[in-house]
Amino acid sequence: MNELPFIFRNQWLFGLIVAAVLLALAETGYRIGLRIYASKDEARRSQTGGVQGAILGLMGLLLGFTFSMAVNRYEARRVLVLKEANAVGTAWLRASLLPEPHPGPARELFRRFVETRLKFQQVGDDPVQLAEGLRLSGEIERELWQHAEAAAKAAPTAPTATFINALNTMIDTDAERIDAHRNQLPIAVWALLILVASSGCLTSAYSSGAQGARSGFTSALLPLLITVVIIFIYDLLHTHQGVVSVSQRPLIELLQTMQAQAGK
Repeated sequence: MNELPFIFRNQWLFGLIVAAVLLALAETGYRIGLRIYASKDEARRSQTGGVQGAILGLMGLLLGFTFSMAVNRYEARRVLVLKEANAVGTAWLRASLLPEPHPGPARELFRRFVETRLKFQQVGDDPVQLAEGLRLSGEIERELWQHAEAAAKAAPTAPTATFINALNTMIDTDAERIDAHRNQLPIAVWALLILVASSGCLTSAYSSGAQGARSGFTSALLPLLITVVIIFIYDLLHTHQGVVSVSQRPLIELLQTMQAQAGK
C-alpha cells in the first residue's frame, strides 16, 4: 500500500472525490449538449446516441471485470484467515511435544503471535502500523524457530520434526497472508475505470443536453450509482475500513482457546 497515493488510503475521501468528479462532468456534458440543441445541429445530435451506448457498454464491462477481480481477492483473504488459524493451532498443539524447557515458552509465543495478528489487522491500511505489526510478527517467528532449533539439537525425534513442519507451515501461511494483503489493483486499472466512468457520465449528460431536456438520471443518479459501485469495489479490496470486512473469527476463537489453556 505504500505506493498508492493518499486518496487511495481513505475510503470516504476517495468516494467523495470520485462523486465530485463524476457530478461535475455530468453537469459539464449537459451544458455542452445545450449548445448543440441551441444550434439545431441535427447531424451532431444524431451521433450522440451511438457514442453514448458504446461508452456505457464499455463502462459496464469494465466495472464488472474490476468487481470480479476485487471479489477474488476478498475471497482469497477470507480463506487465508482460516488457513492461518489452522496452521498456528496445529503448531501450538505440537509445541507440547517438545522437550523441556521449550513447551511453555513456545506456546506463549504462539499466543502473542495471534494477539499481534489481531491487533494490527484492523490498521492494516496504515503503512506505519502495518510495518510495526510485520516487525513484531517476524520477531516472534524468529524466537519460535530458535526454540525449534534448540529442541532439534537436544531431542532429534519424530515429535520434534512434526513441530518443525507445523511451524514451517505457519510461517509460509503468514507470508501468503501478507502477499494477499499487498495484492491490490494497480493504479492503472483504477485510472482506466474512473476515466471510462467519467466518459460515460459526460456523454450521457451531453445527450440529454443535446435533446434540450435535463434528466435527473444522467445528471445525478447515474454518477452517484457509479460512485457507489466504485466504493464497493474499493471496500472489497481494503477490508479494514468500510462495511465489508474479512472475519477474523477463526483467529479470535483460537486465541480464546489458548488463553483458556494458559489459565489452567
